[in-house]
Amino acid sequence: MKGSAMAARRHGRGMALMVVLLVVALISLIATHLGSLVQLNIQQAANREQYQQAYWFALGGERLARKLLESALKTDKLTHPRQAWADPRLSYPIDGGVIRIRIQDQNACFNLNALTTLNTPQDASQTKEPLLLRQFVRLLVELGADESQTAQLVEPLRDWLDNDTLPTGLKGAEDLFYTGLEPAYLPANGPLADPTELHLIDGFRQLAAKARDDEQGFLKRLRPYLCALPGTKLQVNVNSLGPEQAPLLSALFEGQVPHRLLTQWLSERPAEGFRSVDEFWALLTQSGDDTLSTDVDAAVKTQLKVSSEFFLARIEVDYHDANLVLQSRIQVRNGTSAVYQRHYGALDE
Repeated sequence: MKGSAMAARRHGRGMALMVVLLVVALISLIATHLGSLVQLNIQQAANREQYQQAYWFALGGERLARKLLESALKTDKLTHPRQAWADPRLSYPIDGGVIRIRIQDQNACFNLNALTTLNTPQDASQTKEPLLLRQFVRLLVELGADESQTAQLVEPLRDWLDNDTLPTGLKGAEDLFYTGLEPAYLPANGPLADPTELHLIDGFRQLAAKARDDEQGFLKRLRPYLCALPGTKLQVNVNSLGPEQAPLLSALFEGQVPHRLLTQWLSERPAEGFRSVDEFWALLTQSGDDTLSTDVDAAVKTQLKVSSEFFLARIEVDYHDANLVLQSRIQVRNGTSAVYQRHYGALDE
């Protein structure tokens, strides 16, 4: 009987010890978990603080970009790559990181919103295409598009931009087409806010899908030549174009000026740019080249400038573990600047 009682007491003490050990293990587990949560919360708070600080540094970089543009354009009526804002290596160290700024001239590309003035032709007798449309088609061809396929791009683009709901030609696409897609959406029937909207437009949608697998695809080649600016004017600054952008000028001249001449003119441009459009235009008559057409549309001259109004500033901030990209579209007029669009994160280029 005594043996049984002692065995029961030993068994009870063993069970109590196991319970104590279980409680200790549970408390340790809870403490470890709480410690991890505290560390996570501390890290999240630090990350938020760093990103918040990076955000303010980015806005500071934007303000600096505006100051650079205002300073250059107040003292010089011309816009050219020798000015301080155009330095691609603008970099400013900060405590804990660095701010990098790159400013691009947005008057050195084809403004797609200039095509918003072209509504669907109402009369089949309208066989003469507007100059703007001919120039855009020529740009597509210059960059490698098949002439027989340009309608697949141009007609849906016209329908996206124009303010009517009538499809253009055989390849046009309006509300009925886009509402049949999955997911469905409606065309803007107005200006583009950014060239990346091309990915929504029929024809360009297919090119965008191919571009994911083809780094050298047509859309990749086309993108640097396009922009979407406020207003419906096409104005290109001949002082901001590099020799590699000769296809854009060739498109404006509808191929009537040989590529080699355009490349030569841009390569040999004065260090501080052409002083006037007349100075550049004089090259058409002074080149002495027999292959140069004398039938250049005089309206092209009104599309050329030697100064710029629109710019894209890309501000990259590295601050401790935070990385932030701000892309700001800036308009400079009469020596003052204004930001009319901001985009956080890298735009699809």
